[in-house]
Amino acid sequence: MTLASLPMYWRAETAAYWQSFWSVVQDCAADDGMSLPDLTPPDALPSDWHAHWRSPDLVLSMTCGLPFRTALRDQVAYVGTLDFGLGGPVGHYHSQVIARRDLTGSPRTLAFNSADSQSGWAAAQDLPDRAGITTFRATGSHAASLAAVAEGSADIACLDAVTWRILKAVDPNAARVVARSTTRPTPGLPLITARGSDPAPLRQVLSRAVTRFTAPASGPMGAAPGFCVLDEQTYLQEPIPAPPPA
Repeated sequence: MTLASLPMYWRAETAAYWQSFWSVVQDCAADDGMSLPDLTPPDALPSDWHAHWRSPDLVLSMTCGLPFRTALRDQVAYVGTLDFGLGGPVGHYHSQVIARRDLTGSPRTLAFNSADSQSGWAAAQDLPDRAGITTFRATGSHAASLAAVAEGSADIACLDAVTWRILKAVDPNAARVVARSTTRPTPGLPLITARGSDPAPLRQVLSRAVTRFTAPASGPMGAAPGFCVLDEQTYLQEPIPAPPPA
């Protein structure tokens, strides 16, 4: 059984976008005589996503830059990176820093989705007022971090800019926080395949698919993505942050 997933920006409001995109990818693969499996939705993935990403049956998935350069390093093959038109270097993204509307002075409590998140945890290490943050609240998702800031149980959070784009369109909590600044650009979410697999055919397929895919006229994901292949070292050279204090 072969596996494919694009879980990182998948939620109810974006599922149709990703299913439509993948259908185009499958058609482009079929043009080359390749058969790609249907996407596995996030709720059907194992609780240990790292096991899914390391599977020898993995055809394609999307992971995060931090686990890519730590737990998955030398365990998977890099295919490429989707570009979502955020205005920075091609294939890069950043985090949107959000804060409580009533925050005065420096933040003390940081909400973050998980300790293995580039956009939620690693990006927060560069915040100019990072030294004053003394309390760290793991929330489990960017949407939950947004809720924590909106409800006042956290002062600040860093949200993946693509996720922030989605949440602004679908989550009322987005109107209850202040967008303060953005973090520096870092390489976007890497597409991966099983270790030992040749990524070249997938790269060709994805390059054609992004030009053939027509995104829905309206929707929180925005326009069709681009596709590029970054130097893998641009991921691996990013610093690895210390884990949150216990």
